[in-house]
Amino acid sequence: MAPSLARQARAFCCNTLCTERVLSPVLVLLVHALIVADVAYHRRELWQETTLWYRSVRLLVFTTLALYIGTSCTNPGFLDSESRGCGSCLLLLCALCMRDSNEKVSNPTIVSPENPALLGASNLEMDQGDPETGKMDEGIKRRGAPDADNDGNVEGAEGVELRFCKRCRLQQPLRTKHCYDCGRCVRTHDHHCPWVGSCVGENNRALFFWYLLLQCVELGVFFTEGIQGISLLQPSVVLMVGLLFIAIFFLMVSCLLFFHSFLVLANLTTWEHISWRQITYLKSLRSERGSPFARSLWWNVAVYCCGAFWCPSLLRRVPNARYEQGGLCWEMSEQRGMCCLIACCAETC
Repeated sequence: MAPSLARQARAFCCNTLCTERVLSPVLVLLVHALIVADVAYHRRELWQETTLWYRSVRLLVFTTLALYIGTSCTNPGFLDSESRGCGSCLLLLCALCMRDSNEKVSNPTIVSPENPALLGASNLEMDQGDPETGKMDEGIKRRGAPDADNDGNVEGAEGVELRFCKRCRLQQPLRTKHCYDCGRCVRTHDHHCPWVGSCVGENNRALFFWYLLLQCVELGVFFTEGIQGISLLQPSVVLMVGLLFIAIFFLMVSCLLFFHSFLVLANLTTWEHISWRQITYLKSLRSERGSPFARSLWWNVAVYCCGAFWCPSLLRRVPNARYEQGGLCWEMSEQRGMCCLIACCAETC
């Protein structure tokens, strides 16, 4: 009993705890705590003073931590695979078969080519096609399911080819991508962030953006406070090293914040910006003309910040976006071109 429990505990630790999903947040939170403690130790006013400024700094730290944890723990927009609904589909299929068998027993009339009246009773259920060419009626074809190619891809309502994910066994809506690190398809996939330990997608990209903004502000504030905590007579090596790391992190987060600000205004994702020529619904369009999903700057910002399905209905009414099956229903429109500000950002990025 004991060895089996030990093996199960070891397997649980290896498969669950020793993964990027757990290790990345733990590492980031640990580094964050060390930097904050280093500056707060040499600048004791940060946790001793009760003025409005230092209260705001402490609130900033807790808000940044809350946004990071929220970004890491929020479902980015995973799509349920087809296998998850096999049970209900199987029950529905059995019910349809039972209904058909009951109808055949109650009405044992045999439909045969010798009975033309019965053949013409329902041309949608049985169609013999053109007797000369043997082809099906095109109108009946269009009323059926959409045609799929050899890879399972179908054409959407707007004439855009929708890809079929063979791993998740589902049809991908527009702007959806399969993440190989998470093993799931993600709605409005932006990128897989190793520091968050998960994907950044439709449901957590707004949290990720606000985390970047507040993290950048926090790093700037603590760098300034750390500079004031340096003693000219007895300089602390630990504080100097901490300030060096703060400066490096500030540059990294600032660049990332600038890039994602451009994505917000242009209504683009990191995946679309980098892999424009490889994406099915974008490769025939000109990237310098902007995103086909963009509207006005106000609408782009509103749908980015309030478009997540978990947002209150009052906020989701601001962009007036459409939702389908628990997520945003993106619609492509004519490319309107980018304004001068976004065009300059696009050239820089």
